[in-house]
Amino acid sequence: MFFTIAVTIVVLGVLIFVHELGHFAAAKSVDIEVPRFSIGLGPKMVGFRRGETEYVLSWIPLGGYVKMAGMADEDEGASAKLQGGGEATPRARSSRDFDAKPLWARVFVISAGVIMNWLFAIVAFAAIAMGEGAIEPRVQSVTEGSPAEAAGLQVGDLIKRVDGTAVRDPTHVIIRIERKAGEPLEIIVDRDGREIAVTTTPEGIEEFSEMMGESRTVGRIGISIGDDRARLGVGPALAQGWGNTVYWSGAVLQFLGDLVTGRSSAREVGGPLMIGEISGRAARAGFWQLLGFMAIISINLAVFNLLPIPVLDGGHLLFLGIEGIRGKALSLEQRLRFTTVGMVFVVGLMLWAVGNDLLRVLLR
Repeated sequence: MFFTIAVTIVVLGVLIFVHELGHFAAAKSVDIEVPRFSIGLGPKMVGFRRGETEYVLSWIPLGGYVKMAGMADEDEGASAKLQGGGEATPRARSSRDFDAKPLWARVFVISAGVIMNWLFAIVAFAAIAMGEGAIEPRVQSVTEGSPAEAAGLQVGDLIKRVDGTAVRDPTHVIIRIERKAGEPLEIIVDRDGREIAVTTTPEGIEEFSEMMGESRTVGRIGISIGDDRARLGVGPALAQGWGNTVYWSGAVLQFLGDLVTGRSSAREVGGPLMIGEISGRAARAGFWQLLGFMAIISINLAVFNLLPIPVLDGGHLLFLGIEGIRGKALSLEQRLRFTTVGMVFVVGLMLWAVGNDLLRVLLR
């Protein structure tokens, strides 16, 4: 238990630090005053000051923030309370205020957190390809009488695309096939230098998911994929890192879309307990497995933060986009109202995720 808790703190701490470091470095690069850099939310636990910035650890380990001077909608209301403060104290406007900077600079600063999360994922996946090696999604065996055999898949085929999505790793192939139980699925393979498209319909198999704590139907076509790893050089490893990051970003977006359409269950939304449990399993499996899991969570954080919900980075970018179109910013009152609504939504989502975590524990 202690090991799992410690690993979870490390995983979340590193990823939050990476995200907030992006905002911090970008703010400093365009000369915005930064009074506070916090890992965690709520009241300060410990901290120190260097120059104009106070660096702190706060009590709620579910996020972090970079407090920038003159960011009016962050200085009042719900956001200020989440940052461990109360109402804003009057201060003189300065040329180093966030709101005093040109639109492009503010967009850059707000975007920098998610950019850093994506860069972390690219570097992490590249490090795995260099250190542990990469596995080609090449067919190793085809089960007799299976949908794969009926479709014409052969041993040695290198799988390039599944359901219209490029794949670079066996995990990508498995996830895509699992989601299409009972539905026609196009697979494009490289066979002796020629691209061949085959269509198959995965069989629906009932499988118990330890992560979900319930049985679910997954697609299987009757193939196994080789597990021979090859260590890559820097260039090919970075290409692998980029490809994996693009794939997982698309997978997260597809999951969000499936939640809206009902294809995926809201029960699949996980919270800190799920992250902690998987973090512990990944750490026990080895350093590279933990690093890969951190890369995937970093991508999830990036995509989630880009949702156009006030209080998230995507909400701030939405406000800035409206300002760019209108030629003037929304009023402070309007931004505070929208931010309060966004805060309620995000808190509700967190409670839902924690509730799902508790249900999974209780139903096991």
